[in-house]
Amino acid sequence: MAVSKPLLKYKITSNIKLKCRIDLGQLLLTDAERRRFDENWDAFLASDPCNQKIFKLGKRYLQYESEQLIPKKKNERPSVLLVLGNPASHSVHAGMFFSFEKNRKEHRFWKSILKPAAILDLPEVKSGSISKMNQQRREQLWNLDYNGPYRIGLSVFVTMPSAPGGKWGGVAGVQKLIGIRALRRIEEAELERIRKIAKQFLGSDGQIIVFQKNAWNALRSDDDPTYRLELANSGLLQGRLNGSFGIPILGVPPTRLSGPCCKILSTIASARKGAE
Repeated sequence: MAVSKPLLKYKITSNIKLKCRIDLGQLLLTDAERRRFDENWDAFLASDPCNQKIFKLGKRYLQYESEQLIPKKKNERPSVLLVLGNPASHSVHAGMFFSFEKNRKEHRFWKSILKPAAILDLPEVKSGSISKMNQQRREQLWNLDYNGPYRIGLSVFVTMPSAPGGKWGGVAGVQKLIGIRALRRIEEAELERIRKIAKQFLGSDGQIIVFQKNAWNALRSDDDPTYRLELANSGLLQGRLNGSFGIPILGVPPTRLSGPCCKILSTIASARKGAE
């Protein structure tokens, strides 16, 4: 009996980089789906100047770089896996999650969400260089060199990068490129990847925090609520990881809503401090 080839293969190449390969024959099952992809590809590729540097399209395979930061070092703190939607192309190229905002200043994810929520307080970066800041932040996270109640891991749900905004931005941009049915196939493969990370990284007291609608709907168990922003804004988007070990998951508002996102995360930090 022939063994089907996997849709998605990935390889960890550093403490931040993933090299991914999608089998387009497994992803695009109809002529219409392949035609849609071919017609959209040039516009998608042109939507961010870094796409040319991180994507490589062949006849059968689409290869690209992505990001994942899962520390191997352990300490006494419980582990929390932060799962974002998909990476921004410029951040993948720069070698760090949320590498900078449009004006090349520190991203709100670090300064306006995680730090004021008391989830993660990274030591101050002394250099004003963006590349140096990204390097130091990456090393701080990898070596657990920060203050906060948790041991933090970072992952994306959909590994395929896209522009940070606009017509081809975010997970919606990936869906526009390949179509909803193909996106669901990718999500099934990505769910298995997240399960593996959770098994390796999270202990008996670990949890997953989810920042994006597609990620939540794919990771939740069948009995858990589907994504609604009002539930995320009120801290009521709660459940267990689909098919895996009873790991708790919490859906929070997207990072573009920095105030509501910070507010919900702060309740998690407060609950942890109260339990200590």
